[in-house]
Amino acid sequence: MTLYRSTLIAPSRPARLIVAALTVAVAAVTAQAQTVEWRVVDNPYQEDVAYTIGDTFNPGVIVDGMRWHSFMVAAPSDLFTEGETVETEVTVVFENRRSKSAKVLAILLLEDADGNPLDRVQIPPFKVGGDRRKERAETVELAGSVINATERVYLFFEILQ
Repeated sequence: MTLYRSTLIAPSRPARLIVAALTVAVAAVTAQAQTVEWRVVDNPYQEDVAYTIGDTFNPGVIVDGMRWHSFMVAAPSDLFTEGETVETEVTVVFENRRSKSAKVLAILLLEDADGNPLDRVQIPPFKVGGDRRKERAETVELAGSVINATERVYLFFEILQ
């Protein structure tokens, strides 16, 4: 007497190709995520970089065991009129590779193409627990003219004692 009988159906060729393509894509994304070349820098870290509003930027720095993975300044659209004030979201991601928690201060000085200051965005100091990764998002008001003109960012990152 047979209590249960199962018939296995082999997946079709297109299904196998889709699975293979997804496997390759996942492997490529994983490899790309692991290829960040981290630089150990002094506390506080300061650097001027080219930046476009809406892009995610990875500073790739480690300060006293704290990795700064990324930041992004996201505006709700691309162009704004003079005098318009825009609620903009600023997101930073840090990873504490130390066993004890640490307080982080991050400041972004938005600049025009020539490095002239336009505005300052300070993320209020926050704790990142030991062996933890933390994403912090803040909403700030920026003038539309600042968003339109930003082409560089002066980064400041400090571990507060």
